[in-house]
Amino acid sequence: MSAEQDTQPEKRVRLRGGERRALILQSAKRVFARSPYAEASVGDLARESGISEPMLYKHFGSKKGLFLAVLKEFGAQFLEILHKRIADRAAQHVLDALEQVVQDYTAAVKADPEIQRILFQAVIESADPEIARCVGEHNRSVYGFIRQLVERAQAEGSLDPALSTDAATWGYLSMILAIQYGLMLGLSSEIARSQDEMSHIWLRGLRIREDDKSFGS
Repeated sequence: MSAEQDTQPEKRVRLRGGERRALILQSAKRVFARSPYAEASVGDLARESGISEPMLYKHFGSKKGLFLAVLKEFGAQFLEILHKRIADRAAQHVLDALEQVVQDYTAAVKADPEIQRILFQAVIESADPEIARCVGEHNRSVYGFIRQLVERAQAEGSLDPALSTDAATWGYLSMILAIQYGLMLGLSSEIARSQDEMSHIWLRGLRIREDDKSFGS
């Protein structure tokens, strides 16, 4: 091989539309996870993806359009991981799934901590109706997973049938929201030390009935 051949620049691989879109989303996720939404410029987002600003606009229309696409794409992936963990555990024993639901959420967070930071950014930007709707739908999906567990446990006679399903579910969700805030505020280690006990105490409260006062003792 000649010296001239050695110095020839490598040809850039031309990406297909779907591949380029996936690359932009992955790169944008990194930018939004490390920078406040307001400070993440279109220039930063384009440079991270190795594309021009006009190309970014072509694919997503605006910075908000890209942010919403990142929320939906990676939020869906996160929910898939969480749902699988919950479903696998519930297939064995629904009460075990309820007692471990907060720990399963934490495990899903560890699999992709960036999306949690982006969800927190979305809460901050929730004055925008589209962003508020997107993050609201995400949290309603988490709520739905847990509510199904509570309803199943009630139907099987494992939980007090008189308890409010909504209140029981929101109790779990409040612990999950504490994990989200703890991640952003550097309190994750403090919350982690208590989350097992929180789940156990909450489930015990849901199960207290006249014929089952000894649960967890």
